[in-house]
Amino acid sequence: MTAMETGMVSNRYSVSRPFTSGRESCSGMASVQLSEAEKVYILHGIQDDLRVDGRGCEDYRCIEVETDVVSNTTGSARVKIGHTDVLVGVKAEMGIPKLGSPGEGYVEFFVDCSANATPEFEGRGGEELGTEIANVLYKIFDNKSSLNLKSLCIQPREHCWVLYIDVLLLECGGNLFDTISIAVKAALFNARIPKVRVLEDEEGAKDFELSDDPYDCMRLNVTNVPCIVTLSRIGHRHVVDATLQEEACSLASVLVSVTSKGVLTCMRKLGRGSLDPESIFEMIETGKRVAKSLHMSLQSILNQEESLGKKRQKIGFLR
Repeated sequence: MTAMETGMVSNRYSVSRPFTSGRESCSGMASVQLSEAEKVYILHGIQDDLRVDGRGCEDYRCIEVETDVVSNTTGSARVKIGHTDVLVGVKAEMGIPKLGSPGEGYVEFFVDCSANATPEFEGRGGEELGTEIANVLYKIFDNKSSLNLKSLCIQPREHCWVLYIDVLLLECGGNLFDTISIAVKAALFNARIPKVRVLEDEEGAKDFELSDDPYDCMRLNVTNVPCIVTLSRIGHRHVVDATLQEEACSLASVLVSVTSKGVLTCMRKLGRGSLDPESIFEMIETGKRVAKSLHMSLQSILNQEESLGKKRQKIGFLR
């Protein structure tokens, strides 16, 4: 059972400085420095399906989700898992369809790894990680089923909606890819794109009229938007939602992108260690199983939050 199944949607966020170290985790992000005794303690616990914080190998930490947190965006969400804190904003702007897909809109990703999250993100360290995360997001959305891009088309070959998805990493405490994918899906669910009416005068000139009614909008179908599950190999077992300490004990991880129906859309190996084919197969199957539960919990929370309407207490961010 994932932590999100507790139905918790929290508006409270703690701020604490993440660990720093000289050793990188297998994901190339912020890391910690552990003694050999600490590593042995973590390893032996995982072998017995008992992690340091009391979770089993397939359990997530408590996941805090809040949508509609930034007022000047089309949709936004903030997600926190442990000490990993991510803010995502979606901005819809009119653009010209790409030549290869004249009847579709498209998405653009930008990832900003704030140096406040960890000193390791200062300079080019944050830029390289941001580019890596953006490339992963492009890859998992590079298919016809994740998002209905045809619904973003206003006029074929002439005008479409372009979704600019900005990801801001506020704090890094392990399991970054999973947290970002959850925040992206929540922000897309929250997005409200104004309806466009195409007006044509007697001379054939076209003009566009955007509805200013907040309820006269288009919502995106996020049913097939995948979530990422990262499985870290530690000893002879693998865990989901690894902490920074657990990432420091892992030499290899598998990142899987899975839809709510259990369809694998992307897979990537992280880390310098090796994995045998049987282990990879087991990790993929675990990822599919965990992702289904994650999708179900996330959708339940998003529906519950939206059903509250104006009664929902909003603390928000930059409001």
